[in-house]
Amino acid sequence: MVMNAFKNGVTPLNESTLNTLLALQEFNIIYEGTLRNSKVGSGVLENLVSNYNYAIRSQSTGVTELARLELNIDKDGNGSDLIIEIRDNTFNPDGSNLGVLKKRVVLPAEFFPTVATFVSIPINLTGLTSNAYYWILVYKAGDGTNNLALVGETTTDANFPVYRRALDSGAWTATNAIHLKTYSGVSGLPRHEIYGTNGVCTIEYSSGLPSKVYLYLPPSDGDAGGIRDVLTISYSGGLPYKGV
Repeated sequence: MVMNAFKNGVTPLNESTLNTLLALQEFNIIYEGTLRNSKVGSGVLENLVSNYNYAIRSQSTGVTELARLELNIDKDGNGSDLIIEIRDNTFNPDGSNLGVLKKRVVLPAEFFPTVATFVSIPINLTGLTSNAYYWILVYKAGDGTNNLALVGETTTDANFPVYRRALDSGAWTATNAIHLKTYSGVSGLPRHEIYGTNGVCTIEYSSGLPSKVYLYLPPSDGDAGGIRDVLTISYSGGLPYKGV
């Protein structure tokens, strides 16, 4: 491997660099938490992220932090990466202000199931104002074959207004409500771990036991690529013994 690195003009890692990578890193664990705000319903309308950017308003009901959120997502083909930003209430649908950026999160296309379900998205955002409004921006991505859809209702909801626009600038247009859940607090099972600068680990459970572990470590020069691994855990006698 070292010889190939030299041949390809890549400088191999030295001992000092490896020691830095292997050292213990700071981490935050995000738990299931307590449901704080939600917009759910029986609607199955699919809002294609390949066609529009979406802005969804929610509220920090009685709390000053947002641990994670869930969106009802359907994946077609290979899907696409989900790019989300949390912005404050200076967001203006007339297009004059996107609001102050509070957090940006990327979830890899490979991590989404092929059937519509609520997907947990790690946020780990503190310092919010209790009971204030904020906006969840979902950015346009994918194409007609490989895309994600945000599932929602066929009607609007004044408590959870949603806007969309096809371009990167200009005014937003009001549209129908999109299913959403927000959580905060330290309770229940661990759902995510954020470690180092931007590494993210997500845990999926079956009958109360970890069944899959999703790892995303983005590259230093953008969102595409990086490490995107999924491990399926096998059990024997109730004990984990293998991850593939």
